[in-house]
Amino acid sequence: MWFSNLICYRFKQDVSYNQDEFEKALEQDVFRPCGSQDMSTFGWTKALGKHGESLSHFSQNSILLCAKREEKVLPASVINDMVAEKVELIEREENRPVKKKEKDELKENILSTLLPQAFKKSSLQFAFIDQANGWVVVNSASFNKAEELLALLRKSLGTLPVVPAFANYDLDVFLTDWLTKFEAPEGFAIGTDAELQEPDDNGAQVKLKQHDLSSDEIKSHLDNGKRVTKLAFDWRERVKFILQNDGSIKRLSYADALKEQNADIPKEDMAVKLDADFILVSEEIKELLEELTQSLGDSSDM
Repeated sequence: MWFSNLICYRFKQDVSYNQDEFEKALEQDVFRPCGSQDMSTFGWTKALGKHGESLSHFSQNSILLCAKREEKVLPASVINDMVAEKVELIEREENRPVKKKEKDELKENILSTLLPQAFKKSSLQFAFIDQANGWVVVNSASFNKAEELLALLRKSLGTLPVVPAFANYDLDVFLTDWLTKFEAPEGFAIGTDAELQEPDDNGAQVKLKQHDLSSDEIKSHLDNGKRVTKLAFDWRERVKFILQNDGSIKRLSYADALKEQNADIPKEDMAVKLDADFILVSEEIKELLEELTQSLGDSSDM
């Protein structure tokens, strides 16, 4: 429930979802376990896990979603070794070379034989929709995985008019300017982690962790033309995070006062606690994102 990485999108138009219709839409793509010949499956599961009954959880104009992936574990090295052994056997016994098409067929046959016996692993992917402000926030460090969830949601709903929230901002410019001046927007304080890179994509990188970013050493790197690609912030002493120049927000950590806010809710009321935690976290993230985008200004001017 405590989102640790954020990939953020914005709706291109106002949205308002009806809970019953939304739930029925998700039911079309509910998660199912892998069949004997499935390599992986991906679908919606209960938003509150065993403590809830619905695939979507509506609360204070926000919607919590959870997608589940199950995949078979078949190491490529194992498959390749088995194919190589089979090829060697055929070439020795039949005294002929095995061509690529036949190798591919052998590989398919081996996969088909091994899939029903393969181990399975599963993972959960959470996201929430902020209907009031038009945000879609995916708890992921990877744009590819976030896009997978959006693709599933688009399939379920029929349409999903969203765009990456920070795509139109040159965040390198903002991050570099803030660190050069050592002056963050109101409500934000510069932290102790950063990554700098020479303008050339293949240029040297400087990775800094638990470092005094106001030091002369950092100023020297900036004076020599390095751009800031990652920068740590502390937002109102409530949430710490890393903002990257691709628009992803990573390594969120929450103040103890926030994490303990719902600690008095008894374990017997876990559904109530999960709902309270979702409200707390989503409201914090929404406020953080609104203040961050305000500090960046209107993207149409970029």
